[in-house]
Amino acid sequence: MPRVHKYQNKTESQWGKAGKKEQMFSRFSLKDFLLKLFALIGAIALFLSYISVYLPPSELSSVLMFFGLYFIPILFFNLIILLIALFRLKAVAFLTLVAMLPTLFYADLFFKISKDEQEPDGKPFKILTYNLGHMQLSRDGLEYAANTVRIENFLREENPDIICLQEFYIVGKESYANFLPNIPYRHHYFYGSRIYNGNVILSRYPIVDSGTIKFDDSHNMFIWADIDMGGEIVRVYNCHLQSATISFTRLIQRIAVKGALTTEVKEVHEKLRVSNRLRALQVEDILEHSGKCGHPVVICGDFNDTPVSYTYYKLRKGRKDSFAEAGKGFGASYSYLWPLLRIDYILYPKEFKAFRNEIKREKYSDHYPVSTYIYR
Repeated sequence: MPRVHKYQNKTESQWGKAGKKEQMFSRFSLKDFLLKLFALIGAIALFLSYISVYLPPSELSSVLMFFGLYFIPILFFNLIILLIALFRLKAVAFLTLVAMLPTLFYADLFFKISKDEQEPDGKPFKILTYNLGHMQLSRDGLEYAANTVRIENFLREENPDIICLQEFYIVGKESYANFLPNIPYRHHYFYGSRIYNGNVILSRYPIVDSGTIKFDDSHNMFIWADIDMGGEIVRVYNCHLQSATISFTRLIQRIAVKGALTTEVKEVHEKLRVSNRLRALQVEDILEHSGKCGHPVVICGDFNDTPVSYTYYKLRKGRKDSFAEAGKGFGASYSYLWPLLRIDYILYPKEFKAFRNEIKREKYSDHYPVSTYIYR
């Protein structure tokens, strides 16, 4: 019987392989790949920002610090990815959604939905904290003398019981004595004898004890005052943590003014790493000092750090945040890149209550004033 030779149709085989390759490439979508990649990057960045607040200064935490600083932009990036994934009906939306869930614990530190407040029981006092930018950093460019007058008028109209000022600046002893002369009690620390530049606590209640702690390797400081409120002593700390030319806020200023993003970021990021380490040490100084106090403690001022930071996490521990408890709208207190940066705070004992926390968008400084009523 003759042998039957089977010949493979090589042309068909080659076309079959090519068809499979073509089918495989047709299933690949560059858009879907990029969406998954960006979703993964966004989720990792959010995770790193979450854990950055718990890490004390080190080489690792200095890197992670930037994820905490950029928490709001990272969150917005993830929100955009989530919306795109939902629109395209892609399963990667689940990854982004899970990554964003912990932000619910941070939301009220940046934004509060307005609601009717019920005035608490107890004895209230109104406290205001304000970084004045040496009276020379007004957003409308008003010169020093005129700007100082309107700052004083604003504070007089606000009528707080306690005022904590950072980067206060005034020329001459007489000018300082005439600044809000209707508020009788004050404690301050100034650099220089003719130009008064530093921190001030003004109080309508008697100051029975006070002091100043200057931070090591820094021009920054905190001052404190024991204030007698009708027989009850409350200690108030007015803090200005590491800032000047190595603060995150200064970086934002320089970018906003010059627009040189790449150059400025490269130049300042190393300084930010150093300032983060110094702020953490300054926080330990505040906590050590306040921990020895036998009175209720209020800590306020310019922390130069966002709520997603080691600085805020340590100082708020065991205390309440006036904005988180009684604020509304955006909590941003720094005018550049508003509403991304919240760096000024009023923290108070858990047994106290806050009412009507306000952040008024005045243009007298690069910061906004923060005020609240505290009921004890």
